[in-house]
Amino acid sequence: MSRRITSLSVRDFRSIRGSITIPLDSPVVLVHGRNGAGKTSLLSALELGLTGSASSLDLVDATSSEHLIHKEADNASVSLCVSGFDNLQNSTEIRIDSGVHGNPLLGKELRNHYVERCYLGQSSLSRLFDIYQQKGKSASSPLTSFIKELLGLDALEALIDGLHDAGDVRRLRGRAVRYWEVRDVLPSLQAEAIRLENDLAAAKSNAKELSDEIQLLVALHWPEMDFQDAEATLVHIRSQSREEELQAIASRRREVSSLAIQIGSAESTSDASTIDDAAAAAALSEKALDQWRATTGQQLDDVFVRLDSLFKDLPSPTSSRPDYALTVALKLANSELERCRSVLQNHNVAIERTSSIADDMQGLSARLASIDEKIALHSNDASQLAQALSALVPHVHGDGCPVCDRNFSEVSSTPLLGHLTAKVSSLTHSAGQLSALSGERAGTIRQLDAKSREIEILKGSTLDVASQSDVSLRMTIVIDAVSALDSLGESAKHGEHLFALAAESSQALEALRLRDDRGALLRNAATKVLSELGVTGNDPARSLKEMLDESVNILQARENAIQAAESARQRTESALNDLVLRERSIRDIEDRQAVLRKKQAGLTSDLERGNKAIDSVKSLLKLAQDERVEIVRRVFNDSLNAAWKDLFVRLAPEEPFVPAFSVPKQSRSDFQATLETLYRDGRRGGNPRAMLSAGNLNTAALTLFLALHLSVRPQLPWLVIDDPVQSMDEVHISQFAALLRTLSKQQNRQIIVAVHEKPLFDYLCLELSPAFEGDRLISVELGRAADGNTVADCIVREWARDHAIAA
Repeated sequence: MSRRITSLSVRDFRSIRGSITIPLDSPVVLVHGRNGAGKTSLLSALELGLTGSASSLDLVDATSSEHLIHKEADNASVSLCVSGFDNLQNSTEIRIDSGVHGNPLLGKELRNHYVERCYLGQSSLSRLFDIYQQKGKSASSPLTSFIKELLGLDALEALIDGLHDAGDVRRLRGRAVRYWEVRDVLPSLQAEAIRLENDLAAAKSNAKELSDEIQLLVALHWPEMDFQDAEATLVHIRSQSREEELQAIASRRREVSSLAIQIGSAESTSDASTIDDAAAAAALSEKALDQWRATTGQQLDDVFVRLDSLFKDLPSPTSSRPDYALTVALKLANSELERCRSVLQNHNVAIERTSSIADDMQGLSARLASIDEKIALHSNDASQLAQALSALVPHVHGDGCPVCDRNFSEVSSTPLLGHLTAKVSSLTHSAGQLSALSGERAGTIRQLDAKSREIEILKGSTLDVASQSDVSLRMTIVIDAVSALDSLGESAKHGEHLFALAAESSQALEALRLRDDRGALLRNAATKVLSELGVTGNDPARSLKEMLDESVNILQARENAIQAAESARQRTESALNDLVLRERSIRDIEDRQAVLRKKQAGLTSDLERGNKAIDSVKSLLKLAQDERVEIVRRVFNDSLNAAWKDLFVRLAPEEPFVPAFSVPKQSRSDFQATLETLYRDGRRGGNPRAMLSAGNLNTAALTLFLALHLSVRPQLPWLVIDDPVQSMDEVHISQFAALLRTLSKQQNRQIIVAVHEKPLFDYLCLELSPAFEGDRLISVELGRAADGNTVADCIVREWARDHAIAA
C-alpha cells in the first residue's frame, strides 16, 4: 500500500473562511487559486496537521502563530488523514483558539524531515540559499547539518567533537580540571620557591649580623665565656640576671632619700620654746571661751531650754558652733510662729463661715416647709381623678349621669358635659403644679445637704478652747524666744569665733608635740641606716641630712653599676633570642623548601604526562579530520554535485554556469559546506546569487531542494511545493513538468503542487494526467462563494482506456 496523505479538512484557518475538505489520495495533486484564495493557507494547514506548527510561516514572521485563526472567527481546526504507515496514527485533529491543541501525526524526527526535505513553501524558495547557507563561520547551518547526516559522519564527528578541546589547551579549562590545576599551581609554586630562597638568604644574613654582635658583647662583658651554641648561651645569660638585686638597691635608695627629706624637714622646725608658746596660747583661748560660756553662753542655754519643749534635736549653743545653733533655732521658731498664726486665722474664718451657713440653712428649712404645705394641698389624688373623669366624657349624652343615672340639670343649670370638662381641666392643672413643687423640693433638699457637708468640713479648721489656749501659749513662747535670740546674735558670733580660736590653738599644740615625737623616731632610724651603710654617724661637724645624702649617692653609684651590667646582659639576651628565632626560621624555611621541591617534582611529572596525552590526542584529531575531508571530497564529487548538476542541467540546458557544493580543503577546522558555481568545463565561478539570472537562480534553488530530498533515504515519500515556477520560462516549465512526472511515476513520490496561473495549472493537469491503469490525478481549484466562504472544486481524474486508439 502506498504511503499517502489521503484527505485534509480545514475550517476558518488563515485566509480560508468556513469549512472545506480536500481529497489527497493521489500520486499527484495540483492546487490552483487566485491571490488570497487560500493556496498557501491550505499547504500551511497541511504542515500544521503533520508537525504541530507552521514553521514555513515562522521564517517570515515570528508572530505568525498569533494569526492562524480567520479574522472573522473565534477558533479554527485542521483534520488530516494518512494511510500506509505502520508506526503512525491514521488521522488527527488540531484545534486552534488561544493556543494550538492536539497531537500532530508525525514524531519529532519525522517533523524535522518533513520541514527540511519534503515541504518547500513559497517564501522559502526565494530564500533557500540564505536558509541553507548561513553567513559567518558557524558550522551549524542547515546545509552543513544535512551533509553530515547524508555522509554518515555522526561517529566521526562525535570523535572530532570529543577531541576538539585538545586542539587548544585553553579549551580544556572546564574539562581537564586536574591538568589546569597543575598548570595554574606550578607558576605559583615557582614563585613560592623564589620567595623562600629570598627569605632564607635574608634570614641567614640577619643571623650572621646577630652572631657578630653577640660575640662582641660576650668578649666585652663575659670574656671567660666560650660562645658556640646560641640556645645554651641564652640559658646561661638568663641565669646571670641581677634584676632582683637592682630592684632591692633602688628600693633602698628611695627609702634613704625619703628619710633624708623627712630629717631635713624635722630639723627645720622650731625647738621646745615653740611648743611652750603654743601651750600658753591654747590656755588663753580656752580661758576666754570659758568666760563666754559663763555669761552669754548661759543666756543662750536658757533660751534653748525653753525651746526644747517645742522642738526636738536642737543643736547645743555651748558645744562648738553657737552662731550655727542660733540660726537653726531662729529658723524653726519663725516657722512655728507662722504656723500658729495661720491656724488661728483659719479658725476665725471657719467660725464666720459656719455662722453664715447656719443662716442659709435656716432659710432653706423654712422654704422646704412651705413647699411641703403646697404639695399637701394638691396631693389628693388629683391626677388619678382627672384620668377617671376623662374616661367618662365619651359616655355622657345630655344631662343624665352615666354613673348614678340622675339628671344633672336638677342641681345645676350648667350642662353635665361642660361641668365634667371644667373639672377635668382644673384637676390637670393641679397635677402640673404638684410636679413642679416636687422638683423644687428636691433641689432645696440638695442645697441643705451641701450646706451640711460644708459645715462638717469647716469643723476640721475650728479649735476648741483648750486647743486655742495651747496655740496662744506656743505663740507667746516662740515670740519671747525670737526676741531673745535676735538680741544675742552678735554674742553668738563672738562665741563661735572663740570656739574656733580654741580649736586652732589646741590643734597647733598637738601637731608640734607629734612632730617632736616623729623627729626622735627619724633620728633613730637615720642612725641605724648610716651604721648599716658604714657611714660615720657621730661627726658633730655634719648634720644627719648631710650624712643621709652621702648614703643616697653611694647607693646611686651602686645602682648605676648594676644597671649598666644588667642593660648589657638584657641586650645580649635580646640578641641571642633573635638569633635563636632566626635559626629556627632558617630550619623551617629549609624544611618548606624540601616539601616544595618534592611537590614541584610530582606536579611537573603530572604536567609532562598530560602534555604527552594531549599531543597523542592532537595526532588522533588530525587523523580524524583528514579522514573526514577525504570522505567529504569523495562523496561530494561522486554523489551530491552529480545529482544537483543533473537536475539543474535538465531544467536549464542553456545555462553556462552550474551550481555546486564547494568541497572543503582544510582539515583542522570544523567542516563547513558552502555553495558555488562551475563553468561547464569545470572552472570555478562565483556564488550562485551573483552568477545566475533570476529565473535560473530560482531553478537552482528548486533543484537544490530536490537534490537534497533525493539524496536521503525517503522516510516520507512526499513533495509539497508552493508555486515553484517563479520567473521560469516555457522551456523551464516543460522540463519541470517532466521532472515531476518522473518523480511521481518512477520515484514513487506523492506530489502536491500549488500554482497561481490558470494556464500553467491547465498545462500541468494535461502533462501529469493519468498514464496507466491505477494512475490518478486530483485537481483542486479554490475560490470564494457569494457569502465570502472558501469553496474547493475538486476533480479526481482516473486513468481510462482510450477506445479510439485501441480500435
